[in-house]
Amino acid sequence: MTDPASQALLDERYGRGRKRSFDKRLAWGVGVTLVAAGLAFVLFGGWQQGSDLEFKDLHYSVESESAVEVDAQVTAAADAEIVCAIEALSESHGTVGWKLVTLPAGDERTRRFTTTLVTTSQATTGRVRDCWEQVAG
Repeated sequence: MTDPASQALLDERYGRGRKRSFDKRLAWGVGVTLVAAGLAFVLFGGWQQGSDLEFKDLHYSVESESAVEVDAQVTAAADAEIVCAIEALSESHGTVGWKLVTLPAGDERTRRFTTTLVTTSQATTGRVRDCWEQVAG
């Protein structure tokens, strides 16, 4: 049998001690936690410029074989002029009507509008495809 001092010396020399493995696990745990916190900050920290422009379809109605009416709502900065692309789609999801609608700047952030699109054939739906802020040029 070896004495405890010799055993401790051998354990340290060959890395068999409990203290070392505990320290490595602690270091790995702290490292992983810091990396996860950094990723969470980058992804959810709000540093990226989020758009405050939102739009949604409220209602559509097929008026005839050559017209569809779309009712929509846009929320954006009150002083911004907004342009929206409105489209009418056929049963096979092909575009059969298209129109750009310009909403002037005003006092309200939320603006509701209704527009009628002329179609090349029977539409089955109408929708807002996209909206963007008009840049003064």
